[in-house]
Amino acid sequence: MTTLAGHTLDNRYQVDELIGRGGMADVYRGIDKMLDRAVAIKVLTERDDGEQDRFLREARSMARLNHRNIVAVYDAGRSDGWSYIVMELVEGRTLGAVPAHELTIHTAIRHYIDILEGLEYAHERGVIHRDLKPANVMVVPSGAVKVMDFGLARRMSEMSSVTTAGEIVGTIAYLPPERFLGKLADERSDLYSVGVMLYETFAGAQPFRSESDDLVAVIFGHVNEPPPSPRSHNRAVPPQIERIILKLLEKEPDRRYQTAREVLAELRTLLGTGQPSADPKLQTNAPPPAGKPSRAASTAEADAREILARTFGRSKTIDIGYSETLAGMLATRKRDYTEAARAYRAALDAFAEANNELEAAKTALKYGTMILQKNSEGSVLDRRELSGSVDILTEALPAFRGRSMFKELEEGERLLYALQRTLIRTR
Repeated sequence: MTTLAGHTLDNRYQVDELIGRGGMADVYRGIDKMLDRAVAIKVLTERDDGEQDRFLREARSMARLNHRNIVAVYDAGRSDGWSYIVMELVEGRTLGAVPAHELTIHTAIRHYIDILEGLEYAHERGVIHRDLKPANVMVVPSGAVKVMDFGLARRMSEMSSVTTAGEIVGTIAYLPPERFLGKLADERSDLYSVGVMLYETFAGAQPFRSESDDLVAVIFGHVNEPPPSPRSHNRAVPPQIERIILKLLEKEPDRRYQTAREVLAELRTLLGTGQPSADPKLQTNAPPPAGKPSRAASTAEADAREILARTFGRSKTIDIGYSETLAGMLATRKRDYTEAARAYRAALDAFAEANNELEAAKTALKYGTMILQKNSEGSVLDRRELSGSVDILTEALPAFRGRSMFKELEEGERLLYALQRTLIRTR
């Protein structure tokens, strides 16, 4: 397998470690020896003249873009038969690689605001991405987001002359219906892809998928089938987020949001601010080191929860229960057991008020599991809290038994036995 590691391009760019490999290009870590700075060097592996020209068009498209949420392009050229682009070196993880337990509703919305601000800037300059997907979005250690790999981008004015009818490029799962139908793509096509990404982030699944990897079935879904409700996958998805997602996923471009600015306005409203993401009150800071959260972090978490509670319009008690259950799950994964206990108790109160016996029982399982996890890590247990979890779970089990939910019933009985034994040992 050919590698350029160790080469120098145009007597300036030192090619070092291979850090990424795609279908037609490889990406290396490198050094710009003239400016003495680390860079990313994208080298085209396809030697066809048409692809070489297309590759350099990519560079020209990206070089027009200078925005904090878009990976910057510094230079492009050909050297020793290789076409290359020199770009900003971005360290971090792709959006698709961020573990689910690190994404709260608040941080997820912040990420998508950053993505959309980058797209708004590009669209206003006549550039569309055409290959938006989680793998093309980088989350840097500070929490900021950068959209990368405009490898399929086109000047909108060039689309009719460059793209042939029926050409399907990019990743099938994130492409809009018009791309499969050979129609012209525009900024609304990028917004559809954002909708698929949002759906996946919040629902935990793609809207159109095939268990057998049948691409024809996936394409048929994008073109013909309405997406399942995100809340059918995850009841904790706020209704306002679901509405935004489904509008982004409209089959007809005219029925979607027409600009990234429109989507941004709605997402900012959800966060309780009409200000741009540069507002210092909403800057995402690096997470505190493992251990006890800082007072500032705790205050930020509390402020975020207050904003979410106010702006997501959870007027229905049942929605409060779902949202608090999600908060409990996230806090448990962070080992913030004080917050987890608070959230689960709030969820239980909400489900009780709504007379939703089944959801209360499911939440009781999560609460009891959290208590056991806390105990297994050597945390000091509050006997009153432990006794309370036993009582809650005892009351919950009949809900499973009455509905013949034997798997949940068996899990609950095992959990109850473990909690009772733990309670005995603490005497």
